[in-house]
Amino acid sequence: MFRSRLYASLAIAAAGILAACSNPDSAAPVGPALPMPQVQAAIDNSTPDAARRGMADKTWLWAGGGPAQIHYSTTDGRDFAWVVGQRRIFAGEWQVNTAPGANGQSIVQICLRYPGVRLSGLSSDWNCRPAGEMFYGMAEREAGDPLRINGRTTALFVLDKTPSSLAEVQARVRD
Repeated sequence: MFRSRLYASLAIAAAGILAACSNPDSAAPVGPALPMPQVQAAIDNSTPDAARRGMADKTWLWAGGGPAQIHYSTTDGRDFAWVVGQRRIFAGEWQVNTAPGANGQSIVQICLRYPGVRLSGLSSDWNCRPAGEMFYGMAEREAGDPLRINGRTTALFVLDKTPSSLAEVQARVRD
């Protein structure tokens, strides 16, 4: 009996010490995840024309999910993906479409596919994301094809790690 009271007292004391030692971030949210208003606004306000203008004739860096990728998306719906660790430039397609959202409104989506490709981050089937989410997730985007990957099947060199910026890769392409 004494021993069980001792263990109970020690357990209560240990819990009190652990609670006192924890230093939770007072700014961190508690409870369910909170919406990100910037992303939601970008999704809600995207139009098909804005999504097309945002993709057409653009080079963009994507570093979310799977190996990092640099894309060049042409004005006619072709897309070329240069993937970290790969020598090959993957040829694919992009398109803008709309789909019904959770509360009935239309969501503008950007869809990509790479026929015949089976690689983490690239799919041979259409892979669609809300346009605003897609643009928000791009690490960088700029006009034109400064890396000269339009129509290429082989990269000028293998990207051995995720580049910090498109400018870093452009400097190597110019050399």
